[in-house]
Amino acid sequence: MSGVLDGYRVLEFGDYVASQLLGMLLADQGAEVIKLEPPKGSRMRGDTPFAVWNRNKKSVIIDPASGEAAGFVEKLASTAAILICDSERLPHGAAIEEIQSANPHLITVWLPAFGSEHPNAPLPPHETLVAAATGIYADRGTGAPSFISVPHASIFGALTSAPAVIAALLHKEATGVGQRIDMPLYDALFGAMGAQVVVLPEGADDASPHPVVARFYECSDGRWINLNAGYPRALIPMVAAFGHPEWADPLLDTESLLAHPEDRQLWIATLEEVWSTRTALEWEQIMDEAGVPCTMCRTVDEWLDCEQSGAMGAVVVVDDPVFGPMRQVGIQVHISENEGGIRRHAPALGEHTNEILAQL
Repeated sequence: MSGVLDGYRVLEFGDYVASQLLGMLLADQGAEVIKLEPPKGSRMRGDTPFAVWNRNKKSVIIDPASGEAAGFVEKLASTAAILICDSERLPHGAAIEEIQSANPHLITVWLPAFGSEHPNAPLPPHETLVAAATGIYADRGTGAPSFISVPHASIFGALTSAPAVIAALLHKEATGVGQRIDMPLYDALFGAMGAQVVVLPEGADDASPHPVVARFYECSDGRWINLNAGYPRALIPMVAAFGHPEWADPLLDTESLLAHPEDRQLWIATLEEVWSTRTALEWEQIMDEAGVPCTMCRTVDEWLDCEQSGAMGAVVVVDDPVFGPMRQVGIQVHISENEGGIRRHAPALGEHTNEILAQL
């Protein structure tokens, strides 16, 4: 369970989510990730996410005010293969370019909020800053944004950077030369937008909602189902599963439904009544057999606690010294010959300072 990256040393100057998450992904696959922290610790230390994103790592304290900090970082960088940071200038004052110039073999990964050409380039890679700039927030109907708890920008920044790191390692193995990887979180989200960035021909619209068939329905047990059946291939088997195949033609005549509000309201009430006759799980099974995209809306806890999540190792329990036994995401990528694993919990502040100093 050493992992395919066993033998690679990674330095992480990361105080925000993306850099810590990228470090975790590399550490989970066996890399020795040394987290360099100020004397008071990283700003997220003590929060539960810190315990997840910093597992398998080593913690070393570096005091920017110390006269020995620069020499310490230089020596440590000479032993590393990869350097991760979320600021172009490291805590002891050196710039990324200076570190890489002194260590041509080093692969550096910079995860800022915005690229150097963006007018907001000086801002830190805080999730809400990038979300506000890219529209990654919910509109609750009040006119005010509601930020989503899942850090989309940081996650996509880390996930987009990970294969770039491996590509740079392959290039280094062939040439002996490292390189710099710039991954602004703002840019990472372009790859996450999918169909939302597709420009359709004028007059085309493949995403207009059905005037009657909704996306969510409440069922007899108070649970909800999520449905995608506003098009013939799903609507026809849906009404057949209701026992009313004759409903297909009038429901597919969207022009008539849009032209007659009274008919539209009658159909809306009729469908709501049908869905309320069975439990959400019963409808999920019925629609699955009919080939209709439909699922019961489960809670996050139900998802994490399901038998499959535990069996596949997607969710594990880690005994953390601060929080005790805590549920964490497991190893998501399974490699047949040399799979990684969770070797240890997140380190205490400076836990490995003496060990690394002794090596140097």
